[in-house]
Amino acid sequence: MRELLLPTLLVAAVPASAQELALPEGDVLEVRADGDLNGDGVSDIAYLAHNEESRALTVMLSVKGEVDVDFRPEALILDSSATPTALAIEGNVLKLEEMSSGTTVFSSTLRFRYDGRGEHMRLIGMDATVYSRTFAHDGFEASWNLLTGDATTRELRLNTGGGDEAYKSGPQRSFERRIRAQWLSDAPDPETFLEEMREG
Repeated sequence: MRELLLPTLLVAAVPASAQELALPEGDVLEVRADGDLNGDGVSDIAYLAHNEESRALTVMLSVKGEVDVDFRPEALILDSSATPTALAIEGNVLKLEEMSSGTTVFSSTLRFRYDGRGEHMRLIGMDATVYSRTFAHDGFEASWNLLTGDATTRELRLNTGGGDEAYKSGPQRSFERRIRAQWLSDAPDPETFLEEMREG
């Protein structure tokens, strides 16, 4: 499987919004967000791109030199069938929202923040939901704050009694989940995350 080739940029110290991404041939840019994630005063670049065989979220973190700025890439390989609903930098937090295609839907929100000790983007929060577009099965949702360890899961029951809502809330569980640093490249996919959270 051909993976996305990450561009390496060595550029003059100008805002990232003015920088062009030198994507490898065959890679298609889906969405881009610029902002200062590592707090060095230079905008960083986050973007989603795909080719025929894979898709990735890439963050180009600026590293100041004496004269130039070098952008160091980190990447997370994503589900090729998913589509982004949002990619944004809010303050120093990168937020990615995605939704899979098909009759069973996995939707997720991942939040990342720069960790100066590890010098990488770190996963700080994840929310995910699975449900059926055709109402063929129950659903499940989970949320995990990787800064505090607080986690919540909830069953989503098909609403067989009628009404406007397709699902109604089932049993909810709140608990502490062990916190370990998860870098951007190691963030779980929504399906794996939900399976782990269901098992507790």
